[in-house]
Amino acid sequence: METIAMRGAEGFGLGRVEATSRVVGGLSNDMWHVTTAEGEYAVKVMRAHAETAGFRANVEAAFQIEINAFRTGVPCPEPKATPEGRALLRVDGHWLRAHRWHEGTVPDPAENLSAAGLLLAQIHRAGHVVQRPLEDELMGIRRWTALARLTGLPGHVSDQLRRAAPDLARLESKTLTSKDLLTGFVASHGDLDPKNTLLAGERLLAVDWDAAGPRSFAREAVSLSLDWSDDVTGFRRTLAAYAESSGETIPAEPWVFGGWVEALSGWLVYNAEQRAHTHLGLQEVSTTCTRLLALHQALDEYVSAVETN
Repeated sequence: METIAMRGAEGFGLGRVEATSRVVGGLSNDMWHVTTAEGEYAVKVMRAHAETAGFRANVEAAFQIEINAFRTGVPCPEPKATPEGRALLRVDGHWLRAHRWHEGTVPDPAENLSAAGLLLAQIHRAGHVVQRPLEDELMGIRRWTALARLTGLPGHVSDQLRRAAPDLARLESKTLTSKDLLTGFVASHGDLDPKNTLLAGERLLAVDWDAAGPRSFAREAVSLSLDWSDDVTGFRRTLAAYAESSGETIPAEPWVFGGWVEALSGWLVYNAEQRAHTHLGLQEVSTTCTRLLALHQALDEYVSAVETN
């Protein structure tokens, strides 16, 4: 992969490569720190869903949102385009992306709750809000139960999913929205959890925009607040920072949690179906299941926390 990253840097026109080093810790893709005669860059070799239908179109659309955010002053690494102006570069059968490199650390969520809310508010202010209906897709009890029977899952993971299936299906139903509901959507990051941010000095940067697209601002604000906190108090603090900065009012209704439920359900399924042969994949299945069940148990308390903002 190092050779692919080096060729990618040349293909993006980043200058003559002088040094490369692999960045550890990525959950879905491979990242390289590439130093060239013209500067330092992050070159990402895409793996997750890279050969699925619609992947290229989705990433290129996300790239346009990212560029707009960068140009309007949202704190994020500068995205680098191919000579043709696209996000993705094909090298030896792999899709690559490139950004300006920023030194930083993974933020401690507990120390950056307000900063996370403020960053999302800034991203939302860079976009244009439109009204449109939500389109929820439920797993349902049958698919949750079938997931627990997947070949290759260890017994303890299968048992965890089997026991959780009824509550996971109930959580989906409780956070389902009415088909008649119209809500505000904005072109946004789409996955601004702690692993997709970087603390550079005292600034929190938004990184990894590949999931960017139209998002319900209410659902994304709630999802961010859940991802950054580990209790209702932290959730309320994060959401309050977002609401004060954005001026948006978040409805104190269960449906605003539906985006987080759907996203985590999809992440759980991906790891169970695609990465159950790895320790990390199994860990993500178990951890994500536990997080979903925790929300199911405390949903009423979290809805009340929205109402106080």
